[in-house]
Amino acid sequence: MKLTINKKLFLQSWGLAERSTSSSSSMNILSSVLVKATFEGVLLQATDIRTSIICSAAGVTVVEPGNAVFPIKMVSDLFKKAPGEEFTLSVEDGKVTLKAGRGKYNFSTYPVSEFPKLPSSDEAAAFCKITVRELAEVIEEGTLAASTGEEFPLYLSSANFHLTAGMLKVISTDTRRLALSAVPVIGGEDREGYLLPMKGVKEVQRILGSMEPDAEVEILFDEAQFYFKVGNVEFTVRRVESRFPPYEKILPKEHVTNILVDRALLISALERVDVIVRDFNRMVVLDIEPGEFFTMRGKAPDFGTAREDIGAEVVGERLRIAVNSKFFMDSLKVLREPEVRLSFNGAAGHMAVKRTEGENFICLIAPINLSDEELNMED
Repeated sequence: MKLTINKKLFLQSWGLAERSTSSSSSMNILSSVLVKATFEGVLLQATDIRTSIICSAAGVTVVEPGNAVFPIKMVSDLFKKAPGEEFTLSVEDGKVTLKAGRGKYNFSTYPVSEFPKLPSSDEAAAFCKITVRELAEVIEEGTLAASTGEEFPLYLSSANFHLTAGMLKVISTDTRRLALSAVPVIGGEDREGYLLPMKGVKEVQRILGSMEPDAEVEILFDEAQFYFKVGNVEFTVRRVESRFPPYEKILPKEHVTNILVDRALLISALERVDVIVRDFNRMVVLDIEPGEFFTMRGKAPDFGTAREDIGAEVVGERLRIAVNSKFFMDSLKVLREPEVRLSFNGAAGHMAVKRTEGENFICLIAPINLSDEELNMED
């Protein structure tokens, strides 16, 4: 195999493949990229077993076709630091010669026969089609409540992809909060929810960030995998063998108290109160009664207290409720609208953070139990 490579163009494709390798596996073959070169083009393949990617390499001229498995540990740095705008790669009998400018480097490859066979979407069923922008947004909003570690039950660190009535819903929970985001999609039949691990979903987000926002994403699935195809890139995520709890049962049907408030104003006030409570219990207390404002309080023993009166449109019943300031902040920052609606079903019910119109996003945050002293808190 012999290739002439435009470094700038090639590294964009190489970076996609490199991120899908495993840096912690004891199997060296998982820390490598398979390069398959024909006169029709060059394909890069990489996997960490749970996710995999196949993409076309840009900026490569094939002088002699062939296949080779490149270890990423040193090779990636050589590619990135090679002098000049172009270099050549020659592979013969498992040995590579890289020539760039006046430099010449030699290193070994791994056997092509040891590289695992990657899953293919050739026989996968269609799930739906959606734009890059819409998929990125629904994932960002819908995975808000997922745990970052690999926890048990497995659904805590997974995202539930549910297709119903022409809408793709992405749902997550860590038991203390639940996030749901929905977006209309093209095609696809109603499907039960399928769980994808957050590590793989985060990689999908990263790949989408390098794509044109209006490009179309084709999502397919089979018994073990989900496939995300955009242009010449196919990214695969292994499904989680678990079931998401019946989230529909806890979605509120009505509310007794509602607040319509400027989102930026609320975030600013919450950040100031969080300065007081973030190193203590991260608890903020909301005092709400019908009118034109509500009050947010925070307290940390031996440090201080905070109070913010926030202008808003408040209707419904009076109540006092406490929530986690980080969870509250996360739910506000993921939205893009100028205003946000907060809804409540009494002091013992979840706080719901929603858009001002529609039900295509909701974040439910469980209340924190207040002591008798906190329930009777005064200035």
